[in-house]
Amino acid sequence: QHAEDITDHNLPKMYWFGIEPLVKSEPELALKLMPKSNIPLITNYLSRRLVDANETEMVIDFISKNTKNHKNILEGIRDGLDGRFDLKAPKNWASVYQKLKIQKGEISKLSQEIAQKFGDTEASENYLTVLKNNKTPLAQRKQALNSLAARKRIELQNELPNLFNDPKLRLEVIAVMANYDQESFAKLLITNYKNLNVFEKHQAIQTLSSRPKYGWQLTQALKNQSIPKSDIPAYTARQLLRVVGSGFIEVWGPIEQEQSLEKAYTKYHNILTPKALEMGQSIKGEAVFQKSCASCHKMYGKGGNIGPELTGSNRGNLDYLLFNVLNPSGEIQEDYKLVVVTTRDGRTYSGNVISENERQITMRMVGQEAAKIDKSDIQSREVMPSSLMPVVIFETLKEEEVINLVKYMQ
Repeated sequence: QHAEDITDHNLPKMYWFGIEPLVKSEPELALKLMPKSNIPLITNYLSRRLVDANETEMVIDFISKNTKNHKNILEGIRDGLDGRFDLKAPKNWASVYQKLKIQKGEISKLSQEIAQKFGDTEASENYLTVLKNNKTPLAQRKQALNSLAARKRIELQNELPNLFNDPKLRLEVIAVMANYDQESFAKLLITNYKNLNVFEKHQAIQTLSSRPKYGWQLTQALKNQSIPKSDIPAYTARQLLRVVGSGFIEVWGPIEQEQSLEKAYTKYHNILTPKALEMGQSIKGEAVFQKSCASCHKMYGKGGNIGPELTGSNRGNLDYLLFNVLNPSGEIQEDYKLVVVTTRDGRTYSGNVISENERQITMRMVGQEAAKIDKSDIQSREVMPSSLMPVVIFETLKEEEVINLVKYMQ
């Protein structure tokens, strides 16, 4: 009840840690706390946790009978429904929604977002109208696109080829095409590939490696060289092997085979001589790092957080570098083991699991946004004994690039 604690860095979270274990076992008590709370975070989290405990109908009934803290409660419902496609709208939602959507401002907007998460046809039509109107603010159009894609709405599927022609939305459109199993989408991406910018090309490769039908068309494009092999990162090649099967090996060559460490050490020690490193160009090496390493590793504040932070590692030691690059599974922490998840609709995710609860996992993947996956949608889940990092990183680079990369890292 202490509004003066709203901006405190610790106290609201401390209160929540005390309350959270009781919400599932005492939902009625949690409801009584919501109108009393003067701390938005607590109200939001109470609402969200009740939805997570499948007490959504109870929360909506509460809204219909109380007027306080609606915004925070609705935000909690929305966040609690995020990534959940196993729920239908509670019986009491329709009447409450009719009252909420005619209110002005944030309440109406939040109620529409919730309706869309419940699969409401009217809300989907409204989102589609927003999406197709190029005079609407871009942020709203992107939100509408992602909301429709999360529900795999057929209306969006039919509209995606037209939206692909909008440069402002193209990157997001390419990403959401992975939500659908449409061979025509793969053909569209491959046909237009050469005209995409570097970010769109990267996203197209990620989408094309997400499903068997897409992956097979990408494999054929690599075979006929309409997409250059150099555009496929090593980690994507590993996923394509799982998605396409042995047919990909015939085009790409060996991927997972263990190289001879002794031969590899000898080869790269001979390349990375003190004289060669002295002549190396660290500026060019940084460009190689950004292309080949930064999607997973962070160094001096730049890069991804899939793999270990490299800033404080023993990078000056050549043997240390070679051991970790040539034998990435030699010493592997549990958090960095490769997890491969295939859903019932045929989509494959490769990455690591960053959070998990009773009904959902959240996966972090290289070069992509984190994905929430309902456990009920998972067909298979494998934890591989290997590192997320493939063993062939150096093999994908020219000699000069390897020298420049090591020079930069040292």
